[in-house]
Amino acid sequence: MSDRPHAVADPVSPAGGSPTILVVDDHRYVRDMLRALFEGRAFRVLEAADGQEGLALAQSTRPDCVLLDIRMPGISGFEVLERLSEDPRTREIPVIMLTASDQTLEGMERALSSGAVDYLAKPISPARVAIRVRGAIERRRLLREVQELRTNFTSMLVHDLRSPITVVSAYADLLAQGGSGPVTDRQRHLLGKIQESCGRMVRLIGEILDLSKLEAGKLNLERQRFDVAGLAAEVVERFGPSAHNKGIDLTIRRSPEPFDIVADPGRVDQVLMNLIGNALKFTRRGGSVSVEVAARGGEIELAVTDSGPGIAASELPLLFERFSQTSAAQATATPGSGLGLLICRHLVEAHGGRIWAESELGKGSRFVVRLSGVGGVRDAPPKPPPA
Repeated sequence: MSDRPHAVADPVSPAGGSPTILVVDDHRYVRDMLRALFEGRAFRVLEAADGQEGLALAQSTRPDCVLLDIRMPGISGFEVLERLSEDPRTREIPVIMLTASDQTLEGMERALSSGAVDYLAKPISPARVAIRVRGAIERRRLLREVQELRTNFTSMLVHDLRSPITVVSAYADLLAQGGSGPVTDRQRHLLGKIQESCGRMVRLIGEILDLSKLEAGKLNLERQRFDVAGLAAEVVERFGPSAHNKGIDLTIRRSPEPFDIVADPGRVDQVLMNLIGNALKFTRRGGSVSVEVAARGGEIELAVTDSGPGIAASELPLLFERFSQTSAAQATATPGSGLGLLICRHLVEAHGGRIWAESELGKGSRFVVRLSGVGGVRDAPPKPPPA
C-alpha cells in the first residue's frame, strides 16, 4: 500500500459538521504535510509551532483531535499533554503523540498513561495517520452518543421514580395530619421516618439527574455578574440555626468590598450548600466551621474549613469520584449518596474553575474552590497544591 497522501473519507465531528484537527509541531514540513493530507472539504486544520501556542489554540477552539509532537522548544509535548488532560475544557479531546526521538516503551507508556489515545513514530506514514485520526474522532463521537443515550435513559428513569415517591410522601403527610383519623405518637414517629426517607430519595434522584446532565455537558449555566461574597454570607446565614443546635461555631471571613464573578449563582449556591453542609455534618459539638472568601490574583477563592476528624491521605484522591465516601462518612448515622462532591467538582469545572481538599487525620479538613473573578483571565488551571 502506498503511503502517499490520499483522499480521506468525509468524517463527522462529534459536535456536528466538519471536524477540526490541531497540529502542534515545530517542524514546518510536518505541519505542511499534515495540512495537505487533511485540509479541504473533510477537515479544518489548525497549526501551532510550539507547545504554548498549541495549548492556547486547544483551549480556545476545542478541536476534535490533536496531533502533538513530543520534542519542541519551550514546553515539551508531554507537558502539553498533561495540561490538556488536567483542563476540564480539553481533557476529552483525543491526542495522538508524534515522535522522532522518544520511541522507547517508557515514552509510549508515559504518553498513554498521561491521556494520549495513540502514539506514532516519525517519519510519519500519511495513510496510517489518516486512519488513526479518523478512528480517534469516530471513537469520540460514539462515546458521546452512548453518553447521550445514558443521559436520556437516566432522565426518563428519574421522572418515573420521582412521581410515585412524591405520592408516598403526600399520603404520609396526610396521615400524619390526621386526615384519616386520630394518630398516636408512635404512628406519627413512623410516618415522620417515611417522610424523611422520601425526602432523601428525592434528593438522591435530583443528584443523579444533575450528575447525568453534567457528565453529558447538557446542564445549562445561567451566568450573570454577582457578588459571590454576599452569596456566601447568605448561605452561612441559612445554616445558622443548624450550627447553633449542634453547638458549632459557624463564621465567615470576607473583606467588605464585593467579590464579583460571572457565573450561575444557583449552582455556586449549590456548591457552597454541599461543602458547608458536609463540614457541619462531620464536626462535633463544640467544634468550628469557617468560610473564607478572598482574592487570589485574578481568581476568587472560597474555602470551607472545619475542625472535624480529618481525612486520611489515602482517601483524598477519591473524594471527588463517583459514589466515593470516606471512612468518617460511612460511620455517620446519616451517610450521603457519595455524589455530592462529584457534582461539586463538575459544577466548578463547568465554570472553568477547580476544587480540591486539604486534610490530615485528627486536624480537620479544608475544601477550596477557585473561580475566575471579573476581569481575571486564566490560560490553564494549575495543578492543585499537594494535600
